[in-house]
Amino acid sequence: MIMTEHQIFRCQNQSCRCEVRVIKSSIEGSSNPRCCCGAEMKKPYMAPVLREVTSEVLVGQRAEDN
Repeated sequence: MIMTEHQIFRCQNQSCRCEVRVIKSSIEGSSNPRCCCGAEMKKPYMAPVLREVTSEVLVGQRAEDN
């Protein structure tokens, strides 16, 4: 898994729950990072942000694409 700047990873071990903030982006990776306790770390869940799509937004996106 490629980690990018300012991402937060949380330990999945219920007794540890350590959090790490990425300072420098990684170049490549094949799995989630591991905590010092040995458990896998994952990004915490963030609910999606919904917004209304209007015709103005669609016109702006098409103009940028061309």
